[in-house]
Amino acid sequence: MQNGSSIGLLKRLFRGEGTASATTGVVVGARYSDRHHHTSVWVVERISSIGASTYPLVSLAREGRPDLKKTVSLAVIEDGEDFRPAV
Repeated sequence: MQNGSSIGLLKRLFRGEGTASATTGVVVGARYSDRHHHTSVWVVERISSIGASTYPLVSLAREGRPDLKKTVSLAVIEDGEDFRPAV
């Protein structure tokens, strides 16, 4: 994460925007492409709230390769630096 996005994330945390109730647009079944690997499309399988975490975790499976999975913070998807909605 770059310094500018770190500051933005901290601002959202202190304003209370990092809670599960502030979730917008990320739903199970939504498709996102990886900004660094344009051929990869990831599908949201599950959104989990973890008691010790401010942000819920999003479980993703690669489209066409359900054996490939990754888990990222909801904030990572929402900030749009690493993932964007797939078309």
